[in-house]
Amino acid sequence: MFEIFKSYQFNQEKAHAYGFVKNAGVWTYSCQILQGDFIMTVSITADNVSFQVFDQETGDLYPQVHMESMRGSFVGSVREACLEILYQIRKACFEVQDFICPQTKRIMAQIQEKYGNQLEYLWEKSPDTAVLRHEGNKKWYAVLMRIPWYRLEKGREGLVEAVNLKHDQVVDLLSQKGIYPAFHMNKRYWISVALDDTLSDEMVLELIEKSWNFTSKK
Repeated sequence: MFEIFKSYQFNQEKAHAYGFVKNAGVWTYSCQILQGDFIMTVSITADNVSFQVFDQETGDLYPQVHMESMRGSFVGSVREACLEILYQIRKACFEVQDFICPQTKRIMAQIQEKYGNQLEYLWEKSPDTAVLRHEGNKKWYAVLMRIPWYRLEKGREGLVEAVNLKHDQVVDLLSQKGIYPAFHMNKRYWISVALDDTLSDEMVLELIEKSWNFTSKK
């Protein structure tokens, strides 16, 4: 459940505005869930997010929410309510951390300057994936992902940032180092480009421009 905060950084000012209270280095926020039947208390420290659930009427701790062995519709509904609150907190009180690849930061700055587009993180369950799209037709021209290397190169360890781009010469491009069959997209029309400086910034930007052109029509 707490993996949703991976790649996100806590913003204390936003948390204070949201209703978090700081005490002895711990930021705490409490709210009612399930129509007031339970109280959820979220605690955030410099390197950890945790929560507890209490019965509103008795004040007793409800530890079953954290017990993987506990199944059933009721405990499931409590977990879903807690996860919804955690997503709300992530959206209001956290920011996406900096990129892991220096080339990613350079490329995204160039895109912002040339096309004026910001990365859009559309999927709560995929916090490491964002899209860039046209203002007019809303079509994606790039999808930025932080993924395990083995998704692109079998057996390779570690993480990499890669961008999916549309192209009309996919087969020819796949012979170039740093360019791969598109991860999670149509491999006939899209490629994945690793942003690990295998390709020059100029080459990556040229591929982005082509993808932008291919997706610009309504």
